[in-house]
Amino acid sequence: MAQLQTTGSIPSSRAAVGGLRAAPAARSTAIRTWTLRVAVVAAFVLGAVFATSLPAVELAGGERLDLDGLNATLTVAGNGWLTTLSWFAGIVGVLAALTFPRSERFIQSVAITGGGIVAMALPYYVATRLTTIDDEATGLGRGMVLAWVCFGAAAVLPWTAVFGWDRTRPLLGRDWAKWLFLLPAVVWVLLMTVFPLIFAFTTSRYAFRAGGRIGGFIGWDNYKRIFDVTSPGRAVGTALLWAAGAAVLVVAIGALVSYLANREVTGGDVRRSAGLIPIFAVPAALVSLTGVIFKDPIGPQLGITYLFVAVAVLIELVLGFLIALLMNRELRGRGVLRALMTLPIFATPIALGYLGRVVFHEQSGPVNGGLAALGLGAPPWLSSPSWARVATIIVDVWQWTPFVFIIALAGLQALPQDVVEASEVDGAGPWQVMRYVTMPLMAPILWLIFLLRSIDAFKVLDIAQGMTGGGPGGRATEYFSLFNFKTARIKFDYGGAAAQAFLLLFIVMLLVSLLWGRIKHVYEDEGGRT
Repeated sequence: MAQLQTTGSIPSSRAAVGGLRAAPAARSTAIRTWTLRVAVVAAFVLGAVFATSLPAVELAGGERLDLDGLNATLTVAGNGWLTTLSWFAGIVGVLAALTFPRSERFIQSVAITGGGIVAMALPYYVATRLTTIDDEATGLGRGMVLAWVCFGAAAVLPWTAVFGWDRTRPLLGRDWAKWLFLLPAVVWVLLMTVFPLIFAFTTSRYAFRAGGRIGGFIGWDNYKRIFDVTSPGRAVGTALLWAAGAAVLVVAIGALVSYLANREVTGGDVRRSAGLIPIFAVPAALVSLTGVIFKDPIGPQLGITYLFVAVAVLIELVLGFLIALLMNRELRGRGVLRALMTLPIFATPIALGYLGRVVFHEQSGPVNGGLAALGLGAPPWLSSPSWARVATIIVDVWQWTPFVFIIALAGLQALPQDVVEASEVDGAGPWQVMRYVTMPLMAPILWLIFLLRSIDAFKVLDIAQGMTGGGPGGRATEYFSLFNFKTARIKFDYGGAAAQAFLLLFIVMLLVSLLWGRIKHVYEDEGGRT
């Protein structure tokens, strides 16, 4: 039988030689990679420095127009987005230079070049429209010229490495085909989401005159107009008390539920209840601060918006889940009933608003007509502030309960039936199956539904606009999005409206982060959890 002879260990001298050879190669690769990145970043930074510190336009008589004056001129003319686009593209180029790995050199070069070319849009526009910018313009300033050169250099530099002194194989990088699918989505998000958000921030720092014309740069004044903090210590103290009260209430309700379920209240029950404290304590503090730190009418409009979101979303969640439980059973005509249930979600919200005005009309509407036929009083649906809010909530619930129903039904049908059947075989009744099997398995889906509907409910505008126009009494149903719309389109205060929109964005992001922290573990992969 043949003997397999094992080879000896590699001599230490050879290993040392191999290590010495590998180390200089790795060091050389790192130097080439970071030299390119530093050069590209330096080109973008120098372009920005030259543009901001040197004259942008040369005027007759030796006068000069700097970047701030140029930006003000462009903004008044309605072309202020060019400046924002230029520095936004520069930031994208810098991020591409710093974040892409060496193996993705080709797509990195595409991104950097795209950022450099778009950043050159401002100098190009100024160079081709000098007399439009200023009648006395005689030429392009050194700041714009040098910025143009630097941005152009940043666009060219990556390709000198791709085809020259830092080539990689394969040239397009590994798995390059994925960028054919990712690049359109990335471009769409940058141009249609990120850039408009940044330009909205720029808009929020300007004052606007009647008719929507820009009055001038005012810095943070639009944000200062939102707040009215006369006693910050008292406001924070009240908010903390509200948060503490919400925390105590959550723990108490959790203990009460355990007690009613005929179980001894344990430390685990308290810990589970404590996990819900941020979801309720933070909104409680936020509601408290809203009534204190925001000027009128921003505070009241946020207050009625909170009320609308809380009531409407809670009713939709409960009602939609109950209907999903019903439709998950074997019923005659179940398919037709499911189809009918989904119809309201396809209706246009503004059309539903006008439909709600007809349905809830106090003299000739079918709702009051039906109540009168039953011998009941007819509420003043559209003339009373409280009843008008109830009416808008009813219409919103009618439209969006099918959304909750569809997702909840899909979740119920995806539950593992063997677990449900095993619990029934073990003697669990319908309530026990619901309490200990269905609800724990459905909890992540219900939290996700709550998250999605809360985000969308904060944007309610169409229903209130169609039903009440924001009234009665001026602003009884002027929820924050409608209030923000009127600030921009009726008062032409685009800067103030942009600042208000960022306030709402911050509030929604805060609440979303709390809710997402509750369910994100469901969407983590096994590797992330381990």
